Amino acid sequence: MMINFKKNKVFFIDIFKTVLIPVLSGICFIIWLFFLFQYPILVFPTIFLVFIVMYIFSGSVFGGVLLAFAISAGIFTIATTGTINKFLLVVEILWIILVFFRIEKYRQLWISEKIKLKVEHEVLDRDLTLIQSSITDNENKINAINQRMQIFQSFDQMINSIENTMNEKELIKLLETLTQKFISKGKWNIKRHSSKDIFVNYSKFNKIPLLITNTEEDRRFTETDYKNISSLMVVPIEIENNYWGAIKGYCTDKKEYFDDYDLRLLSILASLIGLILNNAMMFKKVESLAITDGLTGLYTRTYFIERLQEEIERAKINSIPITVAMIDIDYFKKVNDTYGHLAGDTFLKQLSNILRRRFRSVDILSRYGGEEFAVLMYHTTINESYKILEEVRKMVEEEKFFMPIESYHPIQIKKTISIGVAELKEEQTPDEIIKKADDALYKAKEGGRNRVCIYEE
Repeated sequence: MMINFKKNKVFFIDIFKTVLIPVLSGICFIIWLFFLFQYPILVFPTIFLVFIVMYIFSGSVFGGVLLAFAISAGIFTIATTGTINKFLLVVEILWIILVFFRIEKYRQLWISEKIKLKVEHEVLDRDLTLIQSSITDNENKINAINQRMQIFQSFDQMINSIENTMNEKELIKLLETLTQKFISKGKWNIKRHSSKDIFVNYSKFNKIPLLITNTEEDRRFTETDYKNISSLMVVPIEIENNYWGAIKGYCTDKKEYFDDYDLRLLSILASLIGLILNNAMMFKKVESLAITDGLTGLYTRTYFIERLQEEIERAKINSIPITVAMIDIDYFKKVNDTYGHLAGDTFLKQLSNILRRRFRSVDILSRYGGEEFAVLMYHTTINESYKILEEVRKMVEEEKFFMPIESYHPIQIKKTISIGVAELKEEQTPDEIIKKADDALYKAKEGGRNRVCIYEE
């Protein structure tokens, strides 16, 4: 509606300039001619006013035509007037001509300046457009920088978040959550085993990341494989150049959801996850080495005492029966003296395997020192412990131990063990219950060895 109003306004202005003004000027000119011959000196200047109006509203063409008629009428009038009137008419005619050309000069200057200003305005508009475009580009760059800063902050948060845990399962759950925040779109899983996931298997066996922006246009997989997935990404995770698993992201309702930029981010993230998981595995190995005996693979004496302290506190609170047994190899020194220390180490390994098989996984079995072993048994009374330990003693007695001797006929030996066991009583410390089990072991040694003795007050 506003556009139609502007068009109508321009139309009426053009009609006014090109029709009405010339018609009105012509009428005024006729009236002026009527009085010109009666009062030439006084009436002639009035044409100047009509000329000015004509010039301003209708331009130099209509104004020039009107001026030409006025000059012609003036020259005709000069021939019919006296000498003084002739002189004044000539002056008036020359003055009108001078004014006309003077106005036309300024008009041309005005047009020239207007064109110049228009050109400058166009240049300024172009420069303004370029500046605005540059501002938009800079804003996009700033946004990209801010996004990258947020990404690095996310990296920092991830590193800080994983400092408190080195458990692989806990790390996987934590890393899935952090990936969701890091990419900030889609659903994410870290796949440790990929046998049932066709996309992860594809990435694994081809050893490349997988990006499908639109599953409808991809022909590598079937609709059954996609299961309503619209867009997905898979990046393999490697630990020391060996495949560990993969990180997978997908979207079910939007096409073109992931792009190359997301894939680059995910590749960086996968490298970081691989490093984190590798550190967790190394930590687990170091931790395992710190709490296990290098020869037998059983827990160390230090770890056994630490766990014993914890379980004593738990047993006191929950009234759980626990027992501690000390196991010693009878005449172990003869093995080393007869067959050498290598044979002695082999014997300790074989005995450790027997003990490990017989005791439960929840029991704490340790190499307490030299040829002596200690075991902590949960939810077990002293009588139940005696039965178990007696079975262990018989298994060792009946076992044939192979010695690593360079011979065509491997040497087999038989050995026995002595065991002392004590039950936890109220207000006992780890040292006290270990001493009681040790006293019971000493009693078994004194009684002839190859037997189980219960501590008695």
